[in-house]
Amino acid sequence: MPVVNSFNAFLGAAVLGVISAAGLYIAEHYRQEKHRHAMAKDLARLDQELTQVKRELEQLLSKKNEKTVKSKRSRTVNKANSVVSNSTVDDYLSASNVDSSDLEFYDVSDDEVEAVSSNLISTLNEIDKKLDSDIIFELEKCLETLKDLCLEYPENPEILWRIGKVHHKISEKSDEKDFIQEQISKGIEACDAALKLKTDSADIHKWYAILIGSRSDFVPLQEKISDGHLFKKHVDEAIAITPWDPSLHYLLGRFKYEIAGLKWYERKVAAALYAEPPNATYADALLHFVEAEKLANFEWKENKLMIAKCKIAEGDYWEAVSWLEKASSCKQGDCLDDKVDSEVNALLEKYNGYR
Repeated sequence: MPVVNSFNAFLGAAVLGVISAAGLYIAEHYRQEKHRHAMAKDLARLDQELTQVKRELEQLLSKKNEKTVKSKRSRTVNKANSVVSNSTVDDYLSASNVDSSDLEFYDVSDDEVEAVSSNLISTLNEIDKKLDSDIIFELEKCLETLKDLCLEYPENPEILWRIGKVHHKISEKSDEKDFIQEQISKGIEACDAALKLKTDSADIHKWYAILIGSRSDFVPLQEKISDGHLFKKHVDEAIAITPWDPSLHYLLGRFKYEIAGLKWYERKVAAALYAEPPNATYADALLHFVEAEKLANFEWKENKLMIAKCKIAEGDYWEAVSWLEKASSCKQGDCLDDKVDSEVNALLEKYNGYR
């Protein structure tokens, strides 16, 4: 089960994290970026569907005296599925010497709707597999595909939160601050738009929280503190929906671990800004890391490291070393990097006397 690589990098700052106003509606944002491309696609599709309309008009007119098509839904559209506007249809009928009153409209069938839904689900499933890739080229291809889907299926939260996720994944592949900040900002816009459309999706809340945490590297202390409240709010929302997701317990554990380690002056700032500043102990954090360990179906070195760090903070060095040794024996996984290995090895050397 892949887990986000940059938790160590951003969650410390996420404790103090902010919500920026997600300004632009994401579908419009991408529609502007790809205006020419979308227009070319629409023109080609229009030509094909006009031909289809002509054939089906002939069939409808020939059957007009035999049957009446009953409406099954309140939303009726012509076979061109709303791609061809009413004025275009009128022009077409006029050119064909057919009176517009002879045109019978009929519903999109359940089978057609299900086919569209099935195709989208299949495409999104393929994208999900590729999103776990660490290859930047594959991630960029996923982003382009999602942008195209966003044009074809506007106001679809399942597309939007994945756009947020891929922007975050792409940001991890760069060391350039401006580029990372731009990717995080675009990801937040996408997830913010998704939240406006759907509020009961664990994935939307999860990736919105992750992106907010990532952004905390680029904002001042006051906003970081505000961001921490927002981060926790959305992780809590996600856990309430999918309590069996180990990555969510890990996120909350990291949040509480960082809160427990706040310096006295950081606590004073938080207390000055909030009537109820965030509060947590290492024991609170440990509970979530242990839960994540139980739920994970893979060897999770980073989570074992965090259990060890909680034990160290509590002065239980023998148990901490035991967890560090478990972490050291883990095979390298998708969620791990050299930074985690370095920290495990450094702590084992420091507490070598407790082996």
